[in-house]
Amino acid sequence: MLPFLFILAALLAAAFWLIGVPILAGRRRVALGRKPLPQQWLRWLEQDVPFYHRLPAQLRERLHSLIQIFVQQKTFVGCNGLTVTDRMRVVVAANACLLLVNRPGVPREHLYDDLYSILIYPTAFIVPESHRGPHGLVTEGHRVLSGQAWDSRRIILSWEDIEQSHATGHNVVLHEFAHYLDMEDETMDGAPGLGGKAAYEQWSKIFWEEYERLRDSIREGLPTLIDPYGATAPAEFFAVVTEVFFGQPQELEAQHAGLYQQLRKYYRLDPARWNG
Repeated sequence: MLPFLFILAALLAAAFWLIGVPILAGRRRVALGRKPLPQQWLRWLEQDVPFYHRLPAQLRERLHSLIQIFVQQKTFVGCNGLTVTDRMRVVVAANACLLLVNRPGVPREHLYDDLYSILIYPTAFIVPESHRGPHGLVTEGHRVLSGQAWDSRRIILSWEDIEQSHATGHNVVLHEFAHYLDMEDETMDGAPGLGGKAAYEQWSKIFWEEYERLRDSIREGLPTLIDPYGATAPAEFFAVVTEVFFGQPQELEAQHAGLYQQLRKYYRLDPARWNG
């Protein structure tokens, strides 16, 4: 009898871990999200987050809720002597949570669940890099980055590049968190989890056409709306066009209508219609 009871207890504990713990965690997130944002946080959103003033009121309220949860549940780490402030946390959270603001299941789940820490450097940082040549020769070097989605547990950002996004048009937070979404299906290949074969086929057709179109334009020396960095790999293309989708939505829709529609379906948002 005792062995049976031990087995039953173990099964019940496992069931609670698999079912009960996620339910309780989801409820806790909902409770956190109900707390109003401090007035200072709202001022930072108005001053430091370019897309914020264009958001429809309903999306603003949803974003506020996700920001509150994100700031409370994610660990922010300052690197190279940087002290992370609440302003930094709020700005990063706002940009990251924009990508999920209309996602089904959020905030109970799918709110960057695997992500533990955001590492913030004061400026661009240097990472080691190895390159294997055609004959097996490995060349060691370094690369200067403004952000990096290290893995599903950590994302690295440069605060200087975040602050300069107004002037440069490059949103490193959107870029790196788009990489996280790309990795959710365990491969960073420019195709995030889309939910079905037909959706993948349509996505693949349009994205590969647009990817090759960008590469052709660069080879021909033509100006492009999409940053040339997007032509370095399909994963970078997805991250770069995500930046354009939120930063220059009307232009993207006018010049790359099919690409815009795929991103609109994936993010469940239509920023070209946001009037502010």
